[in-house]
Amino acid sequence: MTTATYTDREVRVNGLKIHYQEWGDASLPAILMVHGFGVSGHMFDEFAEKVRDRYRLVAIDQRGHGDSDWAEDGDYSRDAFVRDLEGVCESLGLGRFFLMGHSMGGLNAAAFAARHPGLLKGLVLVDAGPEAAKEGVDNIMRFTSGPDELEFDEFVDMAHRFNPRRSIDNIRERMRHRLKPTESGKWTWKFDRRFRSDRDALSVGDNLSNDETWALFRSIQVPALIVRGAESDVLTQEVAERTAAEMPQAALAVVPGAGHSVPGDNPDDFAQVVTRFIDDVEAGRFTPANHSQPDAPIEELVHENEVMQRSRPGVGTLVALGAGAAIAAVGIGYTVRRARKKRSEKARRVRIEQIRQQLQVPDSVDLDAAQQRVAALATELAAVGKQSAERARQLASDVDVDAALAQARATAGEARQRSRAAVQSVDRRKLRKEGEEAARRTGSLAMAAFHAAMKLIMPPRKRRRRNRRLLPWRS
Repeated sequence: MTTATYTDREVRVNGLKIHYQEWGDASLPAILMVHGFGVSGHMFDEFAEKVRDRYRLVAIDQRGHGDSDWAEDGDYSRDAFVRDLEGVCESLGLGRFFLMGHSMGGLNAAAFAARHPGLLKGLVLVDAGPEAAKEGVDNIMRFTSGPDELEFDEFVDMAHRFNPRRSIDNIRERMRHRLKPTESGKWTWKFDRRFRSDRDALSVGDNLSNDETWALFRSIQVPALIVRGAESDVLTQEVAERTAAEMPQAALAVVPGAGHSVPGDNPDDFAQVVTRFIDDVEAGRFTPANHSQPDAPIEELVHENEVMQRSRPGVGTLVALGAGAAIAAVGIGYTVRRARKKRSEKARRVRIEQIRQQLQVPDSVDLDAAQQRVAALATELAAVGKQSAERARQLASDVDVDAALAQARATAGEARQRSRAAVQSVDRRKLRKEGEEAARRTGSLAMAAFHAAMKLIMPPRKRRRRNRRLLPWRS
């Protein structure tokens, strides 16, 4: 294995020499990488070799680790690490960049992101979250707190037993950057020996409570990717999923065949998920995990209930939760009403489509407009029927029987007889009755057409009453 494609550099920050490795061209998008406890920036070597043609990569050795200075005052607090990151960014002129942190470096990166969101394009947290499994942390501490001096191959064998996923050659290359020779001819760890022998003399991490640490992660406003090793004993799947769900803009990727040291355990899949995240952020198509969940108000209510059970809130929180439940209930009622209205409209559309198919109506015909025309036609037919009845009555009253009789008498012979027969056949009552009957038939025809049109347009009244009984809050 060769890692000769990087350049070793250093910068002075807060009175300490901070050593770093750099890959790629300075004109490319920048990724600043921050390692975990007990290791160095070289833990990202495999990842850097795969993506160095696409990015400017800067992997720092944090204070007290690798080839950087130890803090003489023993200050390894979270704030000190963040101040070092601030100094490195300013010295290197990174502009807006992507920040990647593993384990302890992930916690430092999260604190930096919460404090300086304007400097970051995105955040990658590698097997790091607000909570860590005690078993995994204890395993790391036992490994790094072992013998202070050993032969180099003895350290290699010990590291291979700790992480058998790696090959001996890979571990040998990694340990070359984690160890340094002693005057006795043996080897020892590069990180500050006080972590092993006099930890009480150091200021390590922060004093945040569990709830405060979760609040810190929830305050991060930049796009974030949580990367978990599928076989990690430090970041559990439950914590990883909850972290991605509670952070405003976060997604989760689980890398198979990897433990806590994800970048070296499975560098191919790790590089794939990280580059995809960066590409999505750069292209504006990144989708946080919590944005894809439906019914956000209800989900948020369930989440608040879980938080309440974990943290045993006071009365104020219970009142707020009750108010949220009431608001959610109102929202549900509104949603149900809208859904029923949509179903009614959909049923009407289905009836219209059935009529279209039965009558073989072309698709080009607008049945909604046809419905309106049918209703208008029914009204017109009713008006015509009324006018017809009135006209029939008028015709009946206009018949002048006396004039007909006078004309009949004026004829002679056979004409008089025929006229008398014609006059006798004129029955004004019968004529008026027939006119009224014609009017009634015309009116009935119009009303039948009107009722047929209304059946096509309006849903059954019985069903509407039943729906009203099911939703009493509508009244």
